[in-house]
Amino acid sequence: MNRLVIIGNGFDMAHGLKTSYMDFINWYWDRRVDAFVGNTSKVSEDCLCNLIFKDGSNLSCWNALAFENSYFRDFRGNRKCSGYEVIREMQDNPDIFTIDCTPFFGTIIQSIETRGWVDIENDYYQLLKQCTQGEDCSYTVKELNEQLAFLQDKLIEYLRSIGTPQPKEELQKAMIPPLNPEDFSTEGRKKALEDIGLDIKSIAELRYNHEERNKLFPGRVMLLSFNYTPTANMYGNFNLEHNFIHGELEHPEHIIFGYGDELDKFYQDLLDKNDNELLKNVKSVKYLETRHYHEMLEFLMSAPFQVLIMGHSCGNSDRTLLNTVFEHGNCVSIKPFYHKWEGGGDNYLELVQNISRNFTNMRLFRDRVVNKEQYKTI
Repeated sequence: MNRLVIIGNGFDMAHGLKTSYMDFINWYWDRRVDAFVGNTSKVSEDCLCNLIFKDGSNLSCWNALAFENSYFRDFRGNRKCSGYEVIREMQDNPDIFTIDCTPFFGTIIQSIETRGWVDIENDYYQLLKQCTQGEDCSYTVKELNEQLAFLQDKLIEYLRSIGTPQPKEELQKAMIPPLNPEDFSTEGRKKALEDIGLDIKSIAELRYNHEERNKLFPGRVMLLSFNYTPTANMYGNFNLEHNFIHGELEHPEHIIFGYGDELDKFYQDLLDKNDNELLKNVKSVKYLETRHYHEMLEFLMSAPFQVLIMGHSCGNSDRTLLNTVFEHGNCVSIKPFYHKWEGGGDNYLELVQNISRNFTNMRLFRDRVVNKEQYKTI
């Protein structure tokens, strides 16, 4: 029997890496503000957002603002505050500045300001649907795709700048321990035990029989990383293999950044439009560019398996792939690691709710997901 470890962004964050989309957008603002230096015009622009001096302002250009305004720079010319703080100051002075964001980027900024987090891929998909549903859109699908591609390039640049952490012993141990038959689903328990070479009667004797207990160690462990960073590569074992399903920073040409929710009721509408521009960032299509997806399928088909979830929110942007894993005939257990907050409480309920959306068969959901008493925290 095998174990599939699904790794998401929370795994990187548990290593101290600032890999959230909010961290990325803050970095983007830092770069925009740094680019004021040397800009001798009144316009600072890219495909996401234009920053403009209004006529009648005392400053002649962005370069002058960068060096003459003490709020932004110290006497050495170094920026004193974050790029986001500079942008907020500009928002508070609409008589001097115009900040013109595209609908896509405006949605991202609004999400950060109102919720404290953002799901860029999901926001992209929602705007894509709006553009095809007869609504009066101020943007085209091509423009939306160009903006997503721009964000992808910037995200790769940002992630390459954040460094590499140290591995955590407790996470290594969590990936390779013996399987616990109590975690197996009712439907899959018999098949799992037969694959291991045990029967129901012998389970009670496992604590006294070391030879039998050794059978519970997984034969193969695949780390299925949805991250682009190399963090998962720090972990290894003789039976452990890595699969960067969405690509790696070393090979940016194979990075997958888009939407993957073919279970959504509007997805068929996108197919019926017969417009390839609408499918440009469908993850299922992108999966065909490498062998990563087929290697995952081969792993799923090779033997019964348990799923461990480390730091993946199981949101809708990966719903197609997660449904393939969770409802696979060889899946006998789904065991997420949830997070406990320092002030009390945890994200257990939210995580399980997200997992449920990846099922079309709720009976399987109730049987395969391990109850909270046997869950792990991260």
